[in-house]
Amino acid sequence: MAALARAALAMLCLLSALLASPAGAAEVLILGSGNGPVGMASVLEFWRDGHGQTPVEKVEAGAGSLPFTAVRSGQAHELDNAALWLRFDAVIRDPKVHWKLELPMSGVDKITLYYRDRLGRWVVQQAGDSLPISAWAQPGRYPVLSLSHEVGETIRYYIRVEHARIPFSALPRAVSEAQVTTARQLDHLLLGIYFGLAALVTVLALINAAAYRDWGFATYAVYMATFAGAQGAFAGLTGLYVWPQRPELNNIAIVVLPLAAAAAALWFVRTVITPKRFSRALDWFIVALMTLLPVIALLDAAFPTPESFALINILISAGMVVLLMVLGVSLFEGDRHARWIALGFLPVLLGTLFPLLRNFGVLPSSFLTQNALMLGSALEAPILFYGLLRRVTQRRESETRATTLRTTDPLTGLGSARVLVRKLRQALSTAARYQQPCALLVINLTNLAALQQQHGRETGDRAMVMAASRIRAAAQTTDTVARVGDSHFALLMEGPMTSDSVNDVATKILASGLRPSRELPDADPLVFHIAIGYMAEPGRLARTEAEAQACLADMLHVVKEMNDGSRKAIRMIQL
Repeated sequence: MAALARAALAMLCLLSALLASPAGAAEVLILGSGNGPVGMASVLEFWRDGHGQTPVEKVEAGAGSLPFTAVRSGQAHELDNAALWLRFDAVIRDPKVHWKLELPMSGVDKITLYYRDRLGRWVVQQAGDSLPISAWAQPGRYPVLSLSHEVGETIRYYIRVEHARIPFSALPRAVSEAQVTTARQLDHLLLGIYFGLAALVTVLALINAAAYRDWGFATYAVYMATFAGAQGAFAGLTGLYVWPQRPELNNIAIVVLPLAAAAAALWFVRTVITPKRFSRALDWFIVALMTLLPVIALLDAAFPTPESFALINILISAGMVVLLMVLGVSLFEGDRHARWIALGFLPVLLGTLFPLLRNFGVLPSSFLTQNALMLGSALEAPILFYGLLRRVTQRRESETRATTLRTTDPLTGLGSARVLVRKLRQALSTAARYQQPCALLVINLTNLAALQQQHGRETGDRAMVMAASRIRAAAQTTDTVARVGDSHFALLMEGPMTSDSVNDVATKILASGLRPSRELPDADPLVFHIAIGYMAEPGRLARTEAEAQACLADMLHVVKEMNDGSRKAIRMIQL
């Protein structure tokens, strides 16, 4: 009898233990003295509530009959009008550590944690984008909920998740309160660096756009601002800091801002690459897509449906394809700037694949689906800025060279005939006002043709450069030296002078040319003929640019007439 009584007592204790243990959970999450994070995939079970209306009391009452199944890591759940229930059992061993339940995913619509306290009352905590921040159990970028503080007691927890349009695959994890604080400090530091970089690049781009009057920098600033705004919406920062009490704006921003950034990216590439050069049809397609993206975003904000969200993902994919086409064509055509634009967009295009594949249900939620775009943008911003700076610098250099070629002779570096005419008109006007003489010397390198015929074009060019150098050496700093013909130069002298001093300058130029030079074959000299137009009474001269041009033409005619066999190398005339 004693043995039978002991057996009955053992069976009763075993039955009591079974009745006291929560049913259905394969494992119990043991939370000790560590800080975490602690993965929960092995202890979680899920059930999809197809109607999304089942209260927690019925879920608890039907714990043994509802088809809860073990969670598989990376498993995606479509929850448009449904709710996802998760349950697990946990016991806390260390009273000094306060444990939290963290869902490391911003943008979830709503998550609710239920458990019973020591008195059997429900403890309910909520968070998510459909709630104002003031209703969150712990304000932050993503949900953080407190677990029970009961030590040594096995507590059953229920989690209800609502998340429309995007497949839900994130799994919660257990972390200590100290770990949450440390992670948030690092989180805010890194986000501050990224958004500080984005703001700095945007401001610098606007400054360069104004300084250089460049639409490339202007569209880049718009693109960076909208992209940073989209990342702020994805990261949960806009809901936390910009409109904490307007949760209805969260889902709108997550759609509108990325599509605005995609349209700005197309605008930027169209401005910098100008695809109209390659294909007018491609250019029109880009314009149509740029217009369509914001329109679809606004329609989806007003009437959100799963179909419109699928269309948005298709349009973003189409935008990526168009960007690749434009950059590929421009690279194939040899565009010098396209390689920097392509290199800059490469990390962002790769980063876009992760959230897109998550939206299509191909990839589970992870660090990369949450942050790949931000990481890509951090790499993209300085590369694109550098590429734009090179583009503007090269364009300004080209413009400067073009402007210089209009006013400077590319061979000798002297001023052009246009510059001389303008200076001559000013000199005539000044001389007339102050009644002081001026002089115009036109110099012809008479043996240029012989040098070219005997030694080649390169020797002729070298002779012209040497002639320009020797004429410049004889001029004063206030004088103007220009090339006015194939073998003709002009020296405009201003300031106090006499006919004798002008003749002395001409003689000096003539003598400098006759000196043998090692730079020419056979030490050939430079033979000059010089016509001097001395303006002793400038008040009688006309001062229009046309008449200054006529004056130069007359002097060129005079110096050409000196090739009549006369030995006189200097001729002075009065103008």
